[in-house]
Amino acid sequence: MEMLLRNVTMTELGAIFARHRDRSPASYLLDEKAIANARRLAKKNGVWQDLDTLDPTRDIPVLKRSDYRNFSRVGDRGVPQAKAGYRRGELSRAAMALWLNHPKADIDYLQDLIWAYCDDWTWVMAAHEGRAIDLGSAAIGATMAEILHVLGDRLEDEVRDRTARAIERHIFEPFWNYRHMDAWKTVRMNWNHVCNGEIIRAALYQIEEPSVLAHMTHAAIQNLTYAIDGFTDDGGCEEGPGYWEYGFGHFLSTAYALFLKTDGELNLMADSTGKIERICRYPLAAHIDGPLRSTFADSSHGYTSPHAAMLVNAFFELPELYALCDLHPDRTLKPQSMHELAMYSGFKVTAEPDSKDYLLPDLGQVKMKGAPGKAQMTVMCLAGNNGVPHNHNDIGSFIVHKRGKLLLVDPGGPLYTRKTFGPNRYDILFCNSLGHSVPLIDGKLQQTGREYYGTLAVENLNGDGLKTAVIDITNAYPKGTVKQLIRTFVLDGKLNALSIEDVFQFSRSPRSLEEGFITFENVRVNDNTVQIGSKTAGVVLAAENCPGRFEAQRMVEASKEGRTDQIVTRIRFVPDTLEKEMTLRFRIA
Repeated sequence: MEMLLRNVTMTELGAIFARHRDRSPASYLLDEKAIANARRLAKKNGVWQDLDTLDPTRDIPVLKRSDYRNFSRVGDRGVPQAKAGYRRGELSRAAMALWLNHPKADIDYLQDLIWAYCDDWTWVMAAHEGRAIDLGSAAIGATMAEILHVLGDRLEDEVRDRTARAIERHIFEPFWNYRHMDAWKTVRMNWNHVCNGEIIRAALYQIEEPSVLAHMTHAAIQNLTYAIDGFTDDGGCEEGPGYWEYGFGHFLSTAYALFLKTDGELNLMADSTGKIERICRYPLAAHIDGPLRSTFADSSHGYTSPHAAMLVNAFFELPELYALCDLHPDRTLKPQSMHELAMYSGFKVTAEPDSKDYLLPDLGQVKMKGAPGKAQMTVMCLAGNNGVPHNHNDIGSFIVHKRGKLLLVDPGGPLYTRKTFGPNRYDILFCNSLGHSVPLIDGKLQQTGREYYGTLAVENLNGDGLKTAVIDITNAYPKGTVKQLIRTFVLDGKLNALSIEDVFQFSRSPRSLEEGFITFENVRVNDNTVQIGSKTAGVVLAAENCPGRFEAQRMVEASKEGRTDQIVTRIRFVPDTLEKEMTLRFRIA
């Protein structure tokens, strides 16, 4: 995609800002009618009731040095992030209460919380120490600037002045520190959109002089292009739908703020190639059912936020995104944040979840759906490569959903610790291929890097009859492991049954070979079948015309690095004989 602002100089950007000097980047947060409507919605959605529990007499936690050092000492993020998360939640609630004119609103409590942030020696998260700006500090800076913009006339002068100086010290000055390079400025992943985007929004709120604002934001706006380049040309997010929501969500917020500030003169969503609109559609391809979605890479399940859906629909007509949000029984949204409450008019969602099959050829991901009904089967398969951000070594992995349950899974992201992003990342079950439904050959796992990849071909998507996805996963393994390995998925849409065929070719017979199938469900192994889940709400995994044995192992200790409430069970199938050419077939129904 062409660089954002490629044809807009810094001087021209300053002129645009000058023409709209008095416009707000979040005018809806200042609109009295919108605030009155937000109060009504807040009572319906539980936000108002939550604010009833505000207690300004509580001590505001101080992030002690020993708490902050907990990460560098033992690699645990939990202690510093728990305290920071509580304080950040209280800041949001205190600001919300004042904005809504809630009875529990307390200006001194909000000012004390702000003051505590101004006392901090750093806004950078403990896990990111050493960076001048990180995800956490950029977000705090934008939040502080937003509070000043929306509620500043209710704050005391010394609080406003000290907060403005803190934003300068923690955000604006380090952004321009030529001695300290933060690589997030141009990376092709979520850090770019979060950090650049929040700095841009903070500047739009805080800097009044048009030429200074242009100087502050021009490069940051252009930097956003690199993260757009990190999405595949079909709009796919290599980091998964959770990071689409987080990273691209900040791009959407920034684009909307610039659009409002300039009265539409700057529209970052106007892309002649159509790539940005394709990125906006990605959640439709990743969606499975309700809050369930693909969990490839370090992603997780969850509903699409009303904020993201509303921001997309401010530029494109994509009402299907609203169907991926958590809805009230009356089909209205459940806005929670100030932005969501102010933007939402209360309309009912008429769109239904998109029932189509989806192919993202550049991402290497396909979704195939069976006949609708209670027993509908949805299958998601992944090719791609093992060098993506938040990578898992999972080429050829797949997800099976039936009767409202995920029965074969990609386990999703691990708990984030120092190990997660260190040299021992792939010792973690959730990141290596032992934790995914792929073969283990001669004891060798898939390897890490873009040179380890798979290729995907499909047939008859959105058609009647059998739907097929073929993944060549030969190149996911170390050279010499396997001469060729072709995995074929065939979904019988009418029967809601899946067949899997792995065709192996070796230079010589392997010493060992096992197929892996990953689930969080209880399993019962029979002679040549495995019951996954219950008989009424599960599936049966069966080997077809390939003698061998199934075994199941509950990975209790390994699961603790990724889950507190679920245990990974690895079902493995070991064939009776090993040959240079082998075909293993399985049926899931």
